[in-house]
Amino acid sequence: MAADVLEQTRGEQKHDIVHMLIMRNNSFVTVTDAKGNKKLGASAGSLDQGKSSRYACDATAEHVARTAVNLGPAVIKVKGSAFFKKKKEAILGWKEGSSYGDQSRIVQLQDVTRLAHNGCRRRKQRRI
Repeated sequence: MAADVLEQTRGEQKHDIVHMLIMRNNSFVTVTDAKGNKKLGASAGSLDQGKSSRYACDATAEHVARTAVNLGPAVIKVKGSAFFKKKKEAILGWKEGSSYGDQSRIVQLQDVTRLAHNGCRRRKQRRI
């Protein structure tokens, strides 16, 4: 409670967060508020797209951006094991669907994909 009051007194705005989970087989786009409550979302399967096609994640992001017309500036968090080209297309799809002319409503981009820190444990050496 005290942290919320402190943030409001500083004048910082709480932006909406766009979570993009992009995998090889499917892609999900979800919009939440700053506290984590879901506002809207969609997946490539719900739009009757080919789930694993390159066009699917772009179209999903653009569809959610067009339905979220009343939302303000957003922070985009991209996560997934897909290639960077697919992630880039999803970000550009969001930008196309949410922009008004030259005005972009993307405040910050983050790639929050987990990375392995050291890999798997090696096999025990065989004794002869």
